[in-house]
Amino acid sequence: MIHFNPQTRTFNLLLHTSYYAFQVDDQEQPVHLGWGVRPDAAAADDRLSGETVYEQYDPPWSFITQFRPDELLTFGDVTSYGVTLKASFPTLPQPLAAGEHLHLPIRDLRLRYVGYEVVTDAQPGLAPTHGLPTGVSSPRETLRVLLRDPVQPFQAIVCYRLTPEHDIIERWLELENLGRETVTLDVCHFASLHLPNGTTELTYVAGTWAREFMTARQRLPMGTQVIESRSVQTSHNSNPFFFLNQPGQAWEEGGTVYFGALAYSGSWRISFEQLPTWDIRVHGGYNPFDFHLALTPGERHITPAFVTGVSNDGWGGASRRLHAFTQERILPVSAAYPSWRPVLYNSWEATYFNLSYENQVALARKAAAIGVELFCVDDGWFGGRRHDRAGLGDWVVSQDVFPNGLEQLVAEVHRLGMKFGLWVEPEMVNPDSDLYRQHPEWVLHFPSRPRTESRNQLILDFGREEVIAYIFTLLDELVTRYAVSFFKWDMNRLATEPGSVVGQAIWRQHTAGVYSLMDRLRQKHPGLDIQSCSGGGGRIDLGILGRTDQVWVSDNTDAFDRTRIQEGFSLTYPARTMEAWVTHEHNHITQRVTPLALRFDVAMRGVLGIGASLNELSEAELQQYASYITFYKQIRPVIQGGILYRLQRVEEWGASIVQYVLPDGSQAVYSLVIHQHQVGSYRPNPPLRGLQLKANYTVTDRRGHEIHRATGYELMTLGLPRELGEFGGYSRTLHIRAVTFSSSL
Repeated sequence: MIHFNPQTRTFNLLLHTSYYAFQVDDQEQPVHLGWGVRPDAAAADDRLSGETVYEQYDPPWSFITQFRPDELLTFGDVTSYGVTLKASFPTLPQPLAAGEHLHLPIRDLRLRYVGYEVVTDAQPGLAPTHGLPTGVSSPRETLRVLLRDPVQPFQAIVCYRLTPEHDIIERWLELENLGRETVTLDVCHFASLHLPNGTTELTYVAGTWAREFMTARQRLPMGTQVIESRSVQTSHNSNPFFFLNQPGQAWEEGGTVYFGALAYSGSWRISFEQLPTWDIRVHGGYNPFDFHLALTPGERHITPAFVTGVSNDGWGGASRRLHAFTQERILPVSAAYPSWRPVLYNSWEATYFNLSYENQVALARKAAAIGVELFCVDDGWFGGRRHDRAGLGDWVVSQDVFPNGLEQLVAEVHRLGMKFGLWVEPEMVNPDSDLYRQHPEWVLHFPSRPRTESRNQLILDFGREEVIAYIFTLLDELVTRYAVSFFKWDMNRLATEPGSVVGQAIWRQHTAGVYSLMDRLRQKHPGLDIQSCSGGGGRIDLGILGRTDQVWVSDNTDAFDRTRIQEGFSLTYPARTMEAWVTHEHNHITQRVTPLALRFDVAMRGVLGIGASLNELSEAELQQYASYITFYKQIRPVIQGGILYRLQRVEEWGASIVQYVLPDGSQAVYSLVIHQHQVGSYRPNPPLRGLQLKANYTVTDRRGHEIHRATGYELMTLGLPRELGEFGGYSRTLHIRAVTFSSSL
């Protein structure tokens, strides 16, 4: 609910368990009043009146200055600390005062309150245009607060879209040049957040290729700390989300936690600023490094969203709010798989570039026999792609690989009851390709400078509309001709020499181009699903999830390593989006040997995929795979549609225990992975969560054997008996089902 008090000019944004409030002061500036958890007994009409002045702020020229928490911080009102916007104006729109001298450009922006409106149809920038529905489509209120510079012809609309049931507010800006000269923005964040003093314990993720999403937790220093990406994808090194809480005042299931995530896949930055006054500010949006946003006369720019919220039940509560929001409001509902994601087989590790109709059809038959639902042919099916040095950009089926065309394989995959998918990397080109030979100017580069190749490839210039149109035509033809139901959309290098026909705007234009390609394809082909992959987890964020169905979290499929990677991923993103493969016993990246049970138990925590070479497995091993897949399909609705609780984390106990439970408490899945266990030491049995207290539950293993029976009360107080976990192995997955409910349920 959005409430405005016209007497005090106070805005109250009231959500399920939280509030957000600000007030327009006598200088016509919206000033932040508070953001946090509402008292338990608060009623709908309990809100901040704005009649009491809680803070007095020094003038902007004092030594203790510029810490007034303006809702929109601009360079002009603020020069000492971080800002939301910094603009450059080429002229002064009115005559100079006597004695003044003109210094251009004028780097001073001061925005003052004009008015507001509440609407139900507002959209942030780069919102999906594919037309597919989301899980929940009911209208939401958006507060639009209009601010205008009293001197320069420039205005900004500060937007707050509420999803009250999940305590989430999406923040973005709508900027407009009202003058006759081009205005340049040097800094453009989507929003700046003001958190209570002392909210200095930061949780985020860091890493690199094959080690993405490593959870990090630390105290904010005095000054500024930054997480960012300086490329045209989201990044392996960090991810655009955060949790913040007071040190020692929050844990997995308790305490107040503030969170935020950017819905954007390009060059981004989130900076955390602790002022000398202990005030905490968070700025999130476009990375100002090599940034340039020019607004021509009359031009508008709408930023993507900064998704923000507050949880009153710890880091787990923050995760569950983000998971539910993503499932209901971000992810498109797949026309092919509206309820859950399919079990996938990918042929990469089985054949690499040695593709043929014969070996692919042999794999497809074995995959179908063990229960696979989606068969994906990976790299090497197109152009001159017999190795990684040629062919990218030539998205036509290779006659060398499939002399009779691809239709024969597609028909057999469909006859076997599976859908068909292809690996593509549409943003890339090899110099050894027909596309590059025809259009060498179509790549990112600076004239007279090297065109640096990484993995023997260059990045196409998505600042060129003709490039996007050309790639769309090729991908559209593939989907149409071969009934492609799934693209594994890869992107395997960082940007170097980012010279483009659109100049510094390429950092934004590349992302917009990728989004537009995906949106156009899905609009024309509603049955097409897309997986986001960028050398593993390099392109994962709420922006890309608005047009994809799942993501590839890491190229590292080692089950022990994946446990940590998936724990970090789960902080923000739901299990339904996380593709996880079972690959060979001897992992090709880490060289570690792990048992089949562990590999399946870890992969079943998300969307199950098989990446092992089925041709190298014995009949007995194939039967084991089939048994696990059958079990996964039984528990899949709980994992992909349930609520996640992290009962234990590796960093705390040397073991990872996660529980998924359906919202009504009728079913749950308990997944244990032991990283280390010392003889003579005992981990606590974690109580389960989300069950019905008076219901009776059975606990079964993957073979359907009942191994325990208990009430919901017992399971949520004592947990599972120790012997069900400490059984001498690495892992276990158990299915918990209610067999009777009390009449009060």
